[in-house]
Amino acid sequence: MHFDSIIKEIDSLSSEEKAELVEILLERFAPDADREQTEVGRRGLGAWTEATRDEDWAEFYPATLGRSGGTCE
Repeated sequence: MHFDSIIKEIDSLSSEEKAELVEILLERFAPDADREQTEVGRRGLGAWTEATRDEDWAEFYPATLGRSGGTCE
């Protein structure tokens, strides 16, 4: 399994898509998860996304990252 390529794909998602992915994964792999914990996680992800929205990440990621046409390499 190539987790690095999966993480690259996840990083390219919008905050709404990331929240939806978290919900899908929780429903699929932890169906008995506490809904309150799910909401706390969702709010945390939203807060983190908002807090980093205007940050310049260019020094951490190459300019070509995410421009592979949506395919895993």
